[in-house]
Amino acid sequence: MNQVLETSHTIADSVKFSLRNLPLLESGATMASLGSAPALWAHSKVYSTGGENALHSHDIEDHCFLILQGEATFNFGDGSSIVARQFEGVLLPRGTQYRFSANPVGNLIMFRVGGANVTNHKDIDSYALPKEAAKSRKFSDGTEGDASKGGAHANPTVFKMGAFFAPD
Repeated sequence: MNQVLETSHTIADSVKFSLRNLPLLESGATMASLGSAPALWAHSKVYSTGGENALHSHDIEDHCFLILQGEATFNFGDGSSIVARQFEGVLLPRGTQYRFSANPVGNLIMFRVGGANVTNHKDIDSYALPKEAAKSRKFSDGTEGDASKGGAHANPTVFKMGAFFAPD
């Protein structure tokens, strides 16, 4: 029997997610899981400033970012760059070297979706990413690790009191 039904939840209860009421920030960044499937995961990302400042790639993960608020400059390994504004996004095939930073127009709020064929999708890191996908992150200097290196995630997260994205 389907595990969703065995726990007395309906499929409809299990598949819905919302980007409403995301807390806005004074400093730092947040990344929260919205849901996952064996080869697909979705997150909300909020940045006060900064971003993922180190040029890096994901060797096994395809992913995309959709800008919901603010704008970001994406720089790529070939030297090119783009600015993505509200309701624009970028699609990054595995192996694409990139970095991004929030432009100073308020909090940057993004919807991030990633996908890869991983061996164990239930073995996740603190951001609810499959560890196998997270470990495939490589920097332009050949090292591996956390893409927030030198970015907003390295700063303390301070929430703006009473401020939310798309409040109910």
